[in-house]
Amino acid sequence: MVAEMWIVQAAWAVLCGIIGCFIVKDRITLIVGVVCGTVLSCAGTWHIWYTLNSSLGTGDDKSASRKVGGGYLIRYVALIILILVLYFTGWGNPFAAFVAYLGMKPAAYLQPSLHRSLHKDINEEVR
Repeated sequence: MVAEMWIVQAAWAVLCGIIGCFIVKDRITLIVGVVCGTVLSCAGTWHIWYTLNSSLGTGDDKSASRKVGGGYLIRYVALIILILVLYFTGWGNPFAAFVAYLGMKPAAYLQPSLHRSLHKDINEEVR
């Protein structure tokens, strides 16, 4: 599941890089921003999977809810830190990093379709 989302996130990063090269003059900072945002996005995807997998197995709704909420907070604090570091150091484009981070959204929507198409032979054997 996570690897399938990473495929979509990588494609999103390539799309961001190609489109951004036509818009932004400083392509190096654009690429650094896209790479940083994509790495954080992939780490965030894994963290969501890990948090949900570990919290739903506890059986306690209150602690599961607290753990999921804490994970949400950790991911957004990491995003804010990344954007601030890129902004104040000038190493990368913070807007490009944010747009690349948003690659989690299309990855989440496209993962079921990608899963079905990648495992088509397995799905046909089950029927």
